[in-house]
Amino acid sequence: MELQSTLERYALQLKNTPRTLVSVAGVVEKMMKTLYDAHFPEAENHRPGRNPDCPDSDILTIAWLLEYISADSEHSGYRRLKAELRSVFPCLPERSRFNRRRRNLWGASEVIRRTLTQFLPHTDVYIVEAFPMPICDEKRAKASKSDLKWADGSGTLATYGHCATKSLGTFFGFRGHLLTTHQGVPVDVAIAGANIDDREVLRLMAENRNYPILLGDKGYVSEALHKELLATENTCLLPTLRRNQKHQYPKDFRKQHGKMRRRIETTISQLTQQFGVSRIRARNQWGLQTRMSNKIGACLLGTFLNQCLGRPLMKLKDLILA
Repeated sequence: MELQSTLERYALQLKNTPRTLVSVAGVVEKMMKTLYDAHFPEAENHRPGRNPDCPDSDILTIAWLLEYISADSEHSGYRRLKAELRSVFPCLPERSRFNRRRRNLWGASEVIRRTLTQFLPHTDVYIVEAFPMPICDEKRAKASKSDLKWADGSGTLATYGHCATKSLGTFFGFRGHLLTTHQGVPVDVAIAGANIDDREVLRLMAENRNYPILLGDKGYVSEALHKELLATENTCLLPTLRRNQKHQYPKDFRKQHGKMRRRIETTISQLTQQFGVSRIRARNQWGLQTRMSNKIGACLLGTFLNQCLGRPLMKLKDLILA
């Protein structure tokens, strides 16, 4: 509670002031340093050599802000932040060194991201949805020389998949799996090959987690999975039922179910348009995991700031006033 109170106190500094990029970055820098020091005290002092001029917390702050400002190009986005935020971050490294340090801090980014979720409103109802993450069109897959075509230590491998709802048809790449609260706040995310069944990924995402009720689309229909999650994780899976199924939900529940599920579609749309979660610019698995962690972390950061400022949680676009 003390950590949360400290973060809220920093966030409230934006309450009655214009939320410019400089003012928001100054507040986020204090929050990130507090979070980093709470989880990794004296981490930089335990490494060989002298401490870098730019601390790890500043690297993480810029990494998250870089995803938040939704720059079309990482090069131009980093150049903009380095120029406009010189007063807040006077010792930012050049871009290639920044990227190396950002990838090395992927684990720290994940820890801080999960910590932020604990400070957001809790709920008993969660929603799960998958979305495509194509590397390239089906026709260019064989000619592609991307390192993402080869599995890394986790076994994640770009494969062929099909998506009828996004007008993609058959594509080559990955599928992202997002889990949110009923308000649309991202709680967890996973990346899997495009040909892996959504139900298999959900089984892993729900393991040892507290998700009392899970809503999903027709891709999660499985009596066996429903019974397994109920028995092992105490999770009730309620997917959208197919019309030809014998047992159907009551009419009022079907209406409410559909209304709540539309919330995650809005969140995926926000993550796609503002944070570019479905656009893969990474060259390898390490970079892909790092960028995804930074994108979801930046979204959660905006949600937490909105909560402190009394704004709608997922009103993210105008949090930083241009």
